[in-house]
Amino acid sequence: MREIRFDRFGGPEVLTLHVDAAVPAPAPDEVLVQVSFAGLNPLDFKIRDGSSGRAQGLELPAGTGREMSGVVIGAGSGLDEAELGSRGLTVGTRVFGMRSPDDPRGVAAEVIAISADDLAPIPGEIPEEDLPRWAGLALVGLTAIATVRDTAGIAEGETVLIHGGAGGVGQLLIPMALEAGARTVLATGRSANAQRIRELGATPISYDESDWTAEVQRLTDGRGVDVVLDTHYHSTFLPSLDQLAGGGRIVALPSLADLSPALQRGIEARIPVIVPGRDRLDRLAQGIRAGRYPLEVSEVLPLSEIGQAHAWLEDGHTRGKLVLDVRA
Repeated sequence: MREIRFDRFGGPEVLTLHVDAAVPAPAPDEVLVQVSFAGLNPLDFKIRDGSSGRAQGLELPAGTGREMSGVVIGAGSGLDEAELGSRGLTVGTRVFGMRSPDDPRGVAAEVIAISADDLAPIPGEIPEEDLPRWAGLALVGLTAIATVRDTAGIAEGETVLIHGGAGGVGQLLIPMALEAGARTVLATGRSANAQRIRELGATPISYDESDWTAEVQRLTDGRGVDVVLDTHYHSTFLPSLDQLAGGGRIVALPSLADLSPALQRGIEARIPVIVPGRDRLDRLAQGIRAGRYPLEVSEVLPLSEIGQAHAWLEDGHTRGKLVLDVRA
């Protein structure tokens, strides 16, 4: 089978397509999935170049990618037909999911073995042409749930600022913040993505056309915001501290973010921790079906063009999700 692997840390060029990789044998509690599409995320290139904490101790050569959609084609010895049926994961079922944080294996391969707990069925009425979006849903969706539901504590009527509103995570943070009770959501992004941010229910702030800090002050009549959800961090974290209203708080999404500048000023600052689980995947599925989470896929590339996809990710201006067509 075909699989993307890398044998050293470095740039996109270290990613290699192997055409004779062995089909994995599932552990007793694992499901064998024929992958249709694999979602891509900034975490992927940070593991590949060695800058992510998840790269520490990673055994090379290694696979790449964390989330996918595909079809169940088998299962381990601990999952009989009745057990698979109770989970909705019988052979032939279309599924989506994400490897748990403690599973370092990749998903950019034609066949993977993955824990049954990390998968959920794709509703039967979903058309084939929509499957790329389901491949890109799990990681950003679980990240958004962890950010909004577990960490930010958004209260009814609060004003929320989201950095990166048109990105993969941002496109779910906006509707989830509104669901949580936010009265107003402001979202930074490029001017080219302003309309998309409006469609999601937020007020766009085009950082390439204006001083976003001045715009926050103008839009809040100088009060500032109650909550900042910062998907960017490096260029936005410190100036965001001055945009918080009294008692405001900030959530920085990068796992290695340094929160000390906020904590030293007495500002509540947190980093979300992704919690995997079937219940959360089902919640994402329900949100997609109901139209509440209109996640956008900007590009679908063949498996062999993963290097180009990683280069776009590193550029930092990707809109929505990048997805690999593993079948192509």
